[in-house]
Amino acid sequence: MSEKSSTFPIIVLILAIAMIGFGTYNLLKIPDTKYPQFQGAFTLHSGDKTVSFSDLAGKVSVVFFGYTHCPDVCPATLVNFGKALKMLDDDERSKVRAVFISLDHERDTPETVSKYTRFFDPEIIGLTGNAEEVTAAAKAFMVPLEKNAPNTRGNYTMNHGTYLYIIRPDGKLGELASHKDSAEKIVASLRAWIKWAE
Repeated sequence: MSEKSSTFPIIVLILAIAMIGFGTYNLLKIPDTKYPQFQGAFTLHSGDKTVSFSDLAGKVSVVFFGYTHCPDVCPATLVNFGKALKMLDDDERSKVRAVFISLDHERDTPETVSKYTRFFDPEIIGLTGNAEEVTAAAKAFMVPLEKNAPNTRGNYTMNHGTYLYIIRPDGKLGELASHKDSAEKIVASLRAWIKWAE
């Protein structure tokens, strides 16, 4: 075997390692989200504060849409997400913001939503607003907002989407988590974005 042919595999190996290293650096430092970015801005209210879209920056924020009269998906998701938050240590929790937005402006008040979210975890911020404010929030996240026909008692359900929106500290959408994801999977995603922001 010639000297030239014997060194060729070594060169290929070095180039491969360099490419893997560069790809890993890009993944950890400058990820390019595959999701569409937010459209527009909004302002909503909790029991004691007003929150705008810009306020979600600075931490890893997780946003979930629903309503307090939701019979199944919302409470199940919030129970699971509350469990995920409890799996984070104190330092990690200080870098995460959890937000639940009610789209049912007819029945849910800021005070009602705040009380509702505290049942699942005291640090989950419950928000809602009037018809215009709620519509703006749904539009910003491209979330479906549809009130279904009421039953004979006047009760109704709503279509509101089931994703958890994980927002990077720079205010851009980092990841969409499913409401069916385990608490362990959600925690792994949160820790990955916390690490990315360091």
